[in-house]
Amino acid sequence: MKNVLLAATLLAGSFAAKAQHQSTAHTVTVNVTDLKTESGAVYASLQDPGQKAVQKQTALVQKNNAQLVFQNVPPGTYAVRLFHDENDNKKMDTGIFGIPKEGWGVSNNVKASFGPPKFDAMLFTVNSDKSITIHIN
Repeated sequence: MKNVLLAATLLAGSFAAKAQHQSTAHTVTVNVTDLKTESGAVYASLQDPGQKAVQKQTALVQKNNAQLVFQNVPPGTYAVRLFHDENDNKKMDTGIFGIPKEGWGVSNNVKASFGPPKFDAMLFTVNSDKSITIHIN
C-alpha cells in the first residue's frame, strides 16, 4: 500500500511539474497592418537576443492585413522581423544596394536609417501572452 501511495504521489507531482512548465509558455500574436496590396503572404521570424530564429510563421494577406501567432514561447526577450512577399516567390525582393522592394517591418516599429534598424531597439519582453502590431514600411 505504501508503494502505491508513493507511486501516486510521484505521478501527481510529475503532472503538476509538467502543467507548471506548460503554463510558462506564452503566445505572441503579431498583427501586421498597412500592407500595400491584398496579395501574397507575410513571412515572420521570432528571434532571440542573439538574432537566432526560434520560430518562423507565414500568414496569407487578408484585406491588407495579416496575423501571425507564435505559440509555446518561453519567457524571455525577443524580436520579430517580417516581410510582405507580394509576388509569392518566397523571398524578400531587393533592388540596388539591397534596398527592399517589398514591404517589411520589425517589432517596436523601429525605422531604418542609413541601413537596417538596430536590432536592440526591436527587442521586447515576453512574460505573459502578448499582442503586438507591426506597421509595414
